[in-house]
Amino acid sequence: MKIDNTIDAYWDLAQLSQSKSDSIAAQAFEEQFIHLFLKEVRKEFKDSSFFGGSFDNRLYFDLFDMQLAHVISQSDQIGIKEYIQEAIKQYEHNGNG
Repeated sequence: MKIDNTIDAYWDLAQLSQSKSDSIAAQAFEEQFIHLFLKEVRKEFKDSSFFGGSFDNRLYFDLFDMQLAHVISQSDQIGIKEYIQEAIKQYEHNGNG
């Protein structure tokens, strides 16, 4: 199993708009969705002394959540990517694309 050690900036919309295929765009969407989910879950623990509210902790855990979202989306276990790809196929099949 190859591990990709690059970290892409989640705010780089130009990179997402350069996606050459539906698969890459769907993968990127799934990764962003998982990252936002993890970020919202982490808010529930903000009062914990371990997760503290300092800038350092917020930055660390945001980067951690970004990498975790990347690894989870690469595992192809969630299914959002496949759902989006199927929706695109149906949209194109119905003559909307």
